[in-house]
Amino acid sequence: MTQTILRVGILTDGGQAIGNLYLPVLRTLQETYRVVVIYDFANPSPRDGNKDDSPKPATNPDEVLNNPSVDLVLNFMPNEYHETYTVAALEAGKHVMVESPVSLSIASAKRIIEAEKQAPNGAKVFVASARRHAPCFEDFKKEAASLDRIYYARCRNIAGPKLVHTAAAPKNKHLNVSDSMVNGLSLDEHGQRLYYCLLHEVFQGDELTEERLSLSRFLASLGCHDLGLMRDTLGYPDAISNITVNEPFYSALFHYNGSVSRGQHPFTLVYETGTDSVPRCDAHLALYGNTKTVSMHYDLPYAQGEPSRMVVETANEKGELKKTESVSSWEDAFFAELKALHAYLIDGKPVQTTARDSLQDLKLFQEIFEQYDRQCGTIRTPLG
Repeated sequence: MTQTILRVGILTDGGQAIGNLYLPVLRTLQETYRVVVIYDFANPSPRDGNKDDSPKPATNPDEVLNNPSVDLVLNFMPNEYHETYTVAALEAGKHVMVESPVSLSIASAKRIIEAEKQAPNGAKVFVASARRHAPCFEDFKKEAASLDRIYYARCRNIAGPKLVHTAAAPKNKHLNVSDSMVNGLSLDEHGQRLYYCLLHEVFQGDELTEERLSLSRFLASLGCHDLGLMRDTLGYPDAISNITVNEPFYSALFHYNGSVSRGQHPFTLVYETGTDSVPRCDAHLALYGNTKTVSMHYDLPYAQGEPSRMVVETANEKGELKKTESVSSWEDAFFAELKALHAYLIDGKPVQTTARDSLQDLKLFQEIFEQYDRQCGTIRTPLG
């Protein structure tokens, strides 16, 4: 694949991420992308385009995966389909941009990574996480690296009723897709089987209680975006403790032993997240040093029109609060992500949001579940 323009095929479940966010940006980047075909899981009946250059509607995923005109597949299907269609696209020699997380289980992510190694045409996997490509996030990481010492950190995402804009919207709901079949089952029935097979891999035969199901759904939707941002900034935590579940609210303590560059000083990050009915999004990653506080403020992953902000708070010569900000619009983040994707696939430039990187989120999820199990015998939790 040597052409500059990447021809795109989209697999979607009708979510806002494609229709309201990625499609408008892709259409603007006409020198690097051209959308040629779309399969909509929520509306599989094809509709004729209004223009000759409109993407062709597909009646099933194979029309995207096996389309010889497609170089890049955007896999924005429900989480349980991430492995299925990512591997199928790789086997067809097509690059894949898959929605975060790369899949639901560690074993599933490893199968995707193995398929990527063996893919023809050098096909690669890129995991969608526009927030981590926002220009102000790059500023945030530079400010974070300049802190002599981190005393305390906090990652918070308390979100109101904007689920239509976010990956937290439930994706394993029953959809009207009875006319699309896989192995004699409707896509919805097939998806349910895939979902529970993946969860059995996650919990390794343990009972799939409602608490485990709700927590796994949350971590694989809103949680993966927050924890990915945390890891990108601070690295992988050294330990986890004090997990609480009061669905739909969750919290955890992540412990960092420190690094040589910061004098090996340990610190703790408090992770607190949940959803309610108050119309606001209180979401940020904040790092507290001695003379400077650095924070990254953002909205839900697919909130349209909401900017991200990097804020630095210090004291001026009079001891008064001095605050500086760097702001990126939602368009800035998605443009930067798609430009990074193109540079990765065409020019071989490195990116952070690979399948191997997303595997770290799944390992972190697994450690959270294991900490629950350790607490069950001594601390009363919803898991036992």
